[in-house]
Amino acid sequence: MTINVQPSWIIATEDIEHCNKCGFCLPVCPTYQLTSNELQSPRGRIAMIEAAIEGEIEIGEGLEDSLSHCLDCRACETACPSGVRYHRILEAGRDMLQSPSYGKGRKRLSFATQQILKLVKKPHWLRRAVRVGNRLNKVSLPKPLQSLTPFLGYTEQQIAKVTISSSTATMAVEFFKGCIMSAQFADANQAAKNLLARGGIPSDSPIHQGCCGALHLHSGFTEEAKAMARQNINAFRHSEKLIVNTAGGCGAMLMQYGELLADDPQYADDARQFSARVRDWATVFKQVQHKVPLRGSGQRIALQNSCHLVNVEHAGQDTVDLLNVVTGDIFVPYSGQDSCCGSAGTYNIEQREWALGILEQKMTVLADKHPDIIIVNNPGCHLQMRWGMTRYHLDPNSVQHLAVYLERAAQRAERMAEPGERADA
Repeated sequence: MTINVQPSWIIATEDIEHCNKCGFCLPVCPTYQLTSNELQSPRGRIAMIEAAIEGEIEIGEGLEDSLSHCLDCRACETACPSGVRYHRILEAGRDMLQSPSYGKGRKRLSFATQQILKLVKKPHWLRRAVRVGNRLNKVSLPKPLQSLTPFLGYTEQQIAKVTISSSTATMAVEFFKGCIMSAQFADANQAAKNLLARGGIPSDSPIHQGCCGALHLHSGFTEEAKAMARQNINAFRHSEKLIVNTAGGCGAMLMQYGELLADDPQYADDARQFSARVRDWATVFKQVQHKVPLRGSGQRIALQNSCHLVNVEHAGQDTVDLLNVVTGDIFVPYSGQDSCCGSAGTYNIEQREWALGILEQKMTVLADKHPDIIIVNNPGCHLQMRWGMTRYHLDPNSVQHLAVYLERAAQRAERMAEPGERADA
């Protein structure tokens, strides 16, 4: 007997009908590549969700196991010749797992993830927690929080603010700070603002903005994610400027507001307009980069591209293009630089062994390239790659956000323009 289909499941049915089971998604799926298990592939998950909708299988542990192991990296969507919107099917499947009939059997999120989901709603609390955690990263944390240990210890670099006069500005943007970016990687936010300013693009950060909601949406808390989306739309609704950010995951989520709130009569139009304004900061900076000389110091540079920046925002090439214009450094591409690193929000906490397996596959390839610096453009990737470097007994501080790396290159170019300065200064 067919189960009582909810609105999100109806949407999923429409998308499922476009899947012709061709299997083009299999080679790009990190969990299928890790396991060679069809149930851990997009095609397998779609088949299970379809069977659950039709009442052919129970909504139970088998479905939860398969869906919980999905990274939601959306590489399958870029590989799909039929344009299947897999993420909508996945979200509908996760909605099924929230049904009252399965509620008692559902696995609980770890204590660490529960605390993260609370803290990202309060950025000032999150920043305090990060500061305390970074100080305690050398001591043993309480057992419920020990899964966070590999992701502590980052020290922000000092980035002096660059300002420009309004007379030299060519355009202006609004800056989305992000919860984890502002709490843990504020140096990257400031570096991005500096580079935009150097190119003649001032930015301002509207007050009352908050977390983008991605962590909650991917954890199955759709209504909370919608509430966060409404808060941000309200914070940015008084302007028509582009909205830029430094996190591939945040950017993808912000671009999804129009879809997320499509059925909200009060916010649907504003959500679509908001999403249309979202750009990765590097996409905007690339337009004015010719005004900003960038000088390296003879190092080998590798990239861990944000999968959401690549697969959702379709802007991963902008990072590559910017790395290729840094004079003096050598950009070293490698197979898999655009594939997921295993971070995926809180995935590396909830599915630690799977995340580690995906990470170690990537580190094996990277190690052969002998990079001096690994560039990232998303906070989850930043923390995950630091974990990878630590496991390989390498310097985790060699992982740098794109904005920090380019700002240092811009500062170096300025110094090189002065008589007597060396290229490696």
